[in-house]
Amino acid sequence: MKAGNSMTINDNILKLIDRLVSVSDFSKGKTAKIFDDIKKNRSEYIILKNNQPAAVLLSLEEYTEIVGKAKKMESLLERIEESRLLKEAKRVAEGYNPQEAYSIHDVLTELEITEQDIDELEDTVVLE
Repeated sequence: MKAGNSMTINDNILKLIDRLVSVSDFSKGKTAKIFDDIKKNRSEYIILKNNQPAAVLLSLEEYTEIVGKAKKMESLLERIEESRLLKEAKRVAEGYNPQEAYSIHDVLTELEITEQDIDELEDTVVLE
């Protein structure tokens, strides 16, 4: 490992340590300083409770940005999944052969389910 990389890792560790704040620090008058740093420098703090990470404190702008990115990522993943499902449906449809298809009666017989069973279950299903 190069010395330059080691310094970067050490610097990152020191920056992280500087961002660790105990819950008790909030009752010792350090709140204003922390909030000023968050607002001015978009800093983030990890709040410790009983010496364990319990929460992250960051600016409203940073939070809004993260939430926006998460929503965009979720939307993108949904579109990717929809595209994948559409391609799979097209692949299956291309190979569809009506002579090889099963009727609903065949499926129910194979699963040992009667139409009366379905009617009885239908009354118990609640759609919300």
